[in-house]
Amino acid sequence: MIVLRVFVRNDGKEHNMKIPRQFLGVNYISKIVDNFQDHVGNTGTAVTFHEPKDCKDVPLEKAATWELSLNAAITTDLIRKLACDPNCALDGLAVCKGESLLFEAYRTPYSERYPHVTNSTCKTITAIAVMFAISEHLLTQEDYVLSFFPEYDNLLTPKHTKKLTIYHLLTMTSCSKCNEIVSVTDDDWVRAFLTLDCQYEPGSRYIYNSMNTYMLAAILNKVTGMSLVDYLTPRLFKPLGIGNIRWELCPKGIERGGWGLHLSLNGMLKIGIFLANDGAYHGKQLIKPAFIKEMKRVNIHQDADALATGYGYQIWHLPGDLMMLSGMFGQHVIFSEDTQLVVAMNAHNDKMFPDSVLVKHVIRYMKNPQTFQPDGDWKERLQYRHLLQVVSAFQKGYSLKNDWNLLQYHTYCKKQQDILAAKGQKVLEWCRAFDGKRLRVNTETMKLFPYMLQGLYSPGPFSVSDISFKLKETSLKMCFYKERNRKDTDTGRERIELEAGADAYCIQQISVGGNRMDVAVKVTPATDEDEHKVILLDIIFLEEGIHRRIKFFLFGEKVAVELAEYPDMRAIVEQVITGDAVIAGNTYDIADKIPEGFRVLLEHKVEPKIYATLLDLTSKKK
Repeated sequence: MIVLRVFVRNDGKEHNMKIPRQFLGVNYISKIVDNFQDHVGNTGTAVTFHEPKDCKDVPLEKAATWELSLNAAITTDLIRKLACDPNCALDGLAVCKGESLLFEAYRTPYSERYPHVTNSTCKTITAIAVMFAISEHLLTQEDYVLSFFPEYDNLLTPKHTKKLTIYHLLTMTSCSKCNEIVSVTDDDWVRAFLTLDCQYEPGSRYIYNSMNTYMLAAILNKVTGMSLVDYLTPRLFKPLGIGNIRWELCPKGIERGGWGLHLSLNGMLKIGIFLANDGAYHGKQLIKPAFIKEMKRVNIHQDADALATGYGYQIWHLPGDLMMLSGMFGQHVIFSEDTQLVVAMNAHNDKMFPDSVLVKHVIRYMKNPQTFQPDGDWKERLQYRHLLQVVSAFQKGYSLKNDWNLLQYHTYCKKQQDILAAKGQKVLEWCRAFDGKRLRVNTETMKLFPYMLQGLYSPGPFSVSDISFKLKETSLKMCFYKERNRKDTDTGRERIELEAGADAYCIQQISVGGNRMDVAVKVTPATDEDEHKVILLDIIFLEEGIHRRIKFFLFGEKVAVELAEYPDMRAIVEQVITGDAVIAGNTYDIADKIPEGFRVLLEHKVEPKIYATLLDLTSKKK
């Protein structure tokens, strides 16, 4: 349990309470459960996005470590720790100081071309939009939520709902019973939020709930007469040079506010710079400092031993002067007002809390006094060159477990290239067993898309009936068929074609539930504990940061197929049903009601092991 002190502006009183540790941005649990209970033929619903017009990514100016008063050796150590720690599952990392970029690096196959989902990180951006609206006298923190939606203010309106203010939404103290599950059970989220009562008196308790932030987006849509993206573009995105943005919309065409924003590391860094500078960028004050200071003020105080020490307006406080924008699975921006250091990162780990291993590594780096003490001139310059080497190796997907000096870098790269080439050749040789063959599998258990993707974007489960293979010179081409027809031919069958590089990613675009998605696919050789050959098929959904892994175990003509995904839905749910974590808002009752059902579904469906026989492509056997 975490003890919180909540300061409620309306009455000025300090309230003490105990609450469970909360998930960051947990959404769609109900939908995920529904998808476990698979319905063949479900095609899913396409997610719509809003993108800013005439807004481009403008790169930050680069600077060396000695110009930024940063230590290259310590920064290099940070990269190695994050890249080598499997609990981090790092996709991208960027560091800047002031308005100068030290580096921005994406692990292959990720790149700046594909904006990465930020999850709850965007809650802070929605709060920034609210502060702009307050500065323009469009609303105040004390305004009642119902005043913006008078159509729901009647005799049947719950009494607590009538008391809800903008301040309650900003500080996660609404205590509303309407939580993230509404996003998959109702088409009108505003109506659902205002017609459901609150669990407790508004302002009396902190309960993390993404629907609070959605309501802020809906209110901004009302008072500005425009979308959240359009409102922020001239005020924030364009002045900061942030482009390559996509924000998911609710069924009513309003940005989701608390989740659904896709943004590059470049954009994430600039948001951190903007907040660290109290609303200034490139010498221009975009909003009066008082409004950003108010946003960053601590409203929720946690125990001293908690990693997150407090909560402002949709922004987390960390030890010292550090503050954080945080999203589940490792999407974070951490900045310091004193040092003007900003670190942004994307990941695909299983952690839904701000106190992940990823965050702990970064906190230690940013709080270390030696981080801001470059070595002597010549030594620092050599260490900086080494830092650039490590960044380059990270981006190429090379292992960073072994160190090298400046003169050894060429040899190191050649060795890594040889290793990759050898693995690529080996996997192609192993794949010959699949060439021109068809693999019949069980449609009830074989799913092409990860369960996490099904929960987030509602694509149909795409139950696979069989897979055909064709070996090419440097890749393996596969065709996943959704179902068999009566004549057992391929004509008219729904299918998805993927081309996997031999230990090198092939990037392509596929359609998932009506959504066009960029994926990177490769095959890699491996062996199990019994030395059986295993072919690993990795499918990475680049903007979603979600991975599907299909393992093919070779036993002569017999093949065993096993599924895995990252982030791992099983690990996430285990946190829920074991009591290690409690879902935000009201959704924790799901864990109380169906823990055993979850366990059964996870055991039998998340990672099924299917045994099948390779058949000739021309085979007509059922």
